Amino acid sequence: MCEQLAAFVDGELTPEQAQAFSVHLADCAECQAGLEDQVQVSLAVQAAGDAHAAHQRPQATPVPRPEARPRFRPAWDRRRVAGFAAASAAVVLAVLAVVRPWRAPEAPRELPFALASARPLEGRPSHPGLDGYRALATMRGGAAGRPELDLAKLAALEQRGDLHGIATAYLVSGDSERAERILEALPQSPAVQGDRALAALDLGQPERALGLVEAALETAPEDPRLHWNRGLALQAVSLELAASAEFQRVVQAKEPGWSTEAQARADGLRQGALGRRDSWQAMNAAGMALALEGTPYPATMARRNPDLARLYLYHALRAAPSAERVRALLPLATVLDDATRTKTATAYVARVAEADFARRGPLAHTYRAVLEGTETLEGAKADVYLAKLRRSNERDLLLGALLLLRQEDQHVEELATLVRQSGEPAWYEAPLARGRAQAALARGDTETAEKSLTEGLASCRSAGFQYRCVDLQQHLAALYNRLDRRKEAEGLARSALEEAFRTDSWFQEEVLLSDLVTSARLSHAPALARAYLDEYVQHAPEDCARRSEYHHARALLAVEDLDAKAARREVQDAIGCATAPTLLEIAVAGDLLRLEGGTVPGRELDRVRERIRVLREDPSLSAGDRLLLDHLEGRILIERDREAGQKLLRGVITGSALKRSSDIEARKAWSHSHHVLVMDAGRAKEWDPAVSLLAEELDRTAPTSCLLALAGQDERLLFVARGPDGASEGLYLNALKRPLREEVPEVPERLRQVVAACESVRVLAEPILQGRPGLLPPDRAWSYLAPGGHRIAAPAVAPATKRLLVSDVEPPASLGLPRLMPWKGAPGPNDVHLRGRAATPEAVLAEMEDATEVELHTHGLSGTGLSDAAFLALSPDAAGHYALTAEDLEGHTLKGTPVVLLAACDANVGAWRYHAVWSLPSALIQAGARAVVAPSTQVPDVEAGAFFQALLETLRRGVPPAQALRDTRARWLRQGSAKWVQDLVAFE
Repeated sequence: MCEQLAAFVDGELTPEQAQAFSVHLADCAECQAGLEDQVQVSLAVQAAGDAHAAHQRPQATPVPRPEARPRFRPAWDRRRVAGFAAASAAVVLAVLAVVRPWRAPEAPRELPFALASARPLEGRPSHPGLDGYRALATMRGGAAGRPELDLAKLAALEQRGDLHGIATAYLVSGDSERAERILEALPQSPAVQGDRALAALDLGQPERALGLVEAALETAPEDPRLHWNRGLALQAVSLELAASAEFQRVVQAKEPGWSTEAQARADGLRQGALGRRDSWQAMNAAGMALALEGTPYPATMARRNPDLARLYLYHALRAAPSAERVRALLPLATVLDDATRTKTATAYVARVAEADFARRGPLAHTYRAVLEGTETLEGAKADVYLAKLRRSNERDLLLGALLLLRQEDQHVEELATLVRQSGEPAWYEAPLARGRAQAALARGDTETAEKSLTEGLASCRSAGFQYRCVDLQQHLAALYNRLDRRKEAEGLARSALEEAFRTDSWFQEEVLLSDLVTSARLSHAPALARAYLDEYVQHAPEDCARRSEYHHARALLAVEDLDAKAARREVQDAIGCATAPTLLEIAVAGDLLRLEGGTVPGRELDRVRERIRVLREDPSLSAGDRLLLDHLEGRILIERDREAGQKLLRGVITGSALKRSSDIEARKAWSHSHHVLVMDAGRAKEWDPAVSLLAEELDRTAPTSCLLALAGQDERLLFVARGPDGASEGLYLNALKRPLREEVPEVPERLRQVVAACESVRVLAEPILQGRPGLLPPDRAWSYLAPGGHRIAAPAVAPATKRLLVSDVEPPASLGLPRLMPWKGAPGPNDVHLRGRAATPEAVLAEMEDATEVELHTHGLSGTGLSDAAFLALSPDAAGHYALTAEDLEGHTLKGTPVVLLAACDANVGAWRYHAVWSLPSALIQAGARAVVAPSTQVPDVEAGAFFQALLETLRRGVPPAQALRDTRARWLRQGSAKWVQDLVAFE
């Protein structure tokens, strides 16, 4: 085998021989010793060949270049005609992966910039040549002092085969994109992942950096360089206490120089965060002293957070026992009016000073007692107090009491009248909007709740009351999390958190961190969710209930990663605190009991059942929450008592049937209970009942033949196939090693054969599996059956033919999108062509409503904060709105029941939701489209127009959508088209 070393390096072995030699290389010291020499020889031969070829070429006239100096490109980064490049790279990777462990015991490899007096990078690269401490070279003028690349020394690194050293050189010099391209090609050791995290940080992607460094820490949990880099990533997302704790881990490593700087960083971050906490506590203490005793409120505090000062000023005016106390509040009112450039606060002081305190005094005394907490008003006692206020005509006290007693949702119309009469409606619009939203949510009307909060937020921003705005943003973010609109929730909560930082609003920080944990978890960003959790628990590490919540949330993240052992450790840490049970706790327990199977700790099931019993007695649970609790109990029970579990879950389905259209919790209980019953039937190999339950979950009638059904979650997956004769076969998998969001196993060949004789196959799939490309080979005709529910029915009379074509759009320049090629097709007599600046979302939606054919040639974007699903980037309207999202299609009716061709990148990418499909194709079907074809990957602009035109012509000949897509795709593949056409998906 050793005689094959040169041939292996030069890429002359067959794949089978190369694989065998790789195995041999791992254990052969002789080959390992000669490997680098052979790589250098091959590099020298290749370089000599390049030089000879260059000498033989005729000399061309030099062309001036705009750059002062060409950017260095090492030999391995050039295209080679021969197969040497791939073989050489494979050799170097083998060296790094097999011969040189990432913490090599030999002397560190020197780098050309390792001896500088100061380091240019805030982070810590993992290359052994940079282990020694040097102070940071940051200049207060902004220059980072990045070193220029020495081309000769880079070439020397390449000749030594030190790809990691080359990547580090690019990283330190500021060329993070090139550094990451090299690092991605290396074996993913903790060192490489840590350096990729630094590259992501330098590129302004701290969330991605968190994921990379967390993956590295799984293998090297004690490495101080990784903890240092995680601290930087946490700091980049403004999680100061979590970052401080991470740098404290570095301090404990006691590395010369590094530990000293880490201590300074940890102390500074912690002092900054705790300074906001202390400021918040001081402002609230001063506010209560003002309201209860009339103690003057410091002007510096009022200027720091004028909205909080206004809140306490108005409490003080309502609690004041006399006109003298009221007049003493005038200086603070003047400061606040100066800040807002109004006269509202001083006018309020003047009005209250004129009141009859013989009548107002006792009512104000009660208000003060409730504010202080020495008196509690609930139920009938609260009603009596409010009645007295109504009779007294002290309208401002009545308004304040409704808010103080948190009854704004019970008296919305009265509150609206009081706000109009208050003399300062802008200040009270926010709590009024919150009350309207809470009242709407109580009756299951999430649409009205969203509208109330959105309009209230717009009014609040117009008035400039940031403290009130943050409160509304938090409530709207919480609503979006309930609705699984996690990207919108995260965007709102992040911007609100930044505002809370600016005003030292510590309490609001805590609430927003909780919302961000939820949005990150729902977005399946576990590293980011754990980062928010770390900050959340550091706000009150001594709080046992908070630690329990922290560990249960981490356990749920571990369950979603199918890591039962890690989840059990977190649960054991959580139950050390005696706290009231929560739905989150029960959900974690149910999934963990299933994942652990026969290894469940003794009496754990009894403990969980007792927690369910206690939670069921909680009077604060809503009707939807109780349905979810019943579902969770049924989910646990069915694993041990099938008949009892089925009965309980069917009861949940019955109880949620009428509520699911308006109550999101009921909708989730309905969907999740169906899912458990589907998987239960699959486990029992009851294929037809499983399909019936799945069809019921999706509000569809399952085809009696030529059907493929998919259901799954976490570690389980079910396939059922029905052939042309209606006979069903299936496969139930219950031990997947990777979550379905990362990898969906292929449809088994045995089940593909069941539908092999079908002309076309319909696919019924649960929400998280809906829209997956490549279920069947590209030469097969198949399509997804989109969920039913509120889908618009087809019109009784066929509409007039109308084709809507959208092209040549001009999205905002800030998106950095390249201009698409102009549309060259000839318009038909019934075509409406929206192009250029006319192609705004509003115009497209208006023309789409009666179209029978729709072609949308635009950029498609996914993974942004605008929508959880992909959206189309159109031309902006007067208000700057440019995105056509799945949300925008809600409430629209496509009366022409069109076929819609989404000729845009990633247009089929949907949100990962367990209870409902959320994507552009599904939204279009729900709105009335009879079929949609959408790409799942990137779409080449030069091919898209011709392909979709050919597809449309095939459809016009009456060919059904699935067959039309198959036939058009087959012609394109025969012509040698790119493989993007294989990832097109049809929906019907």
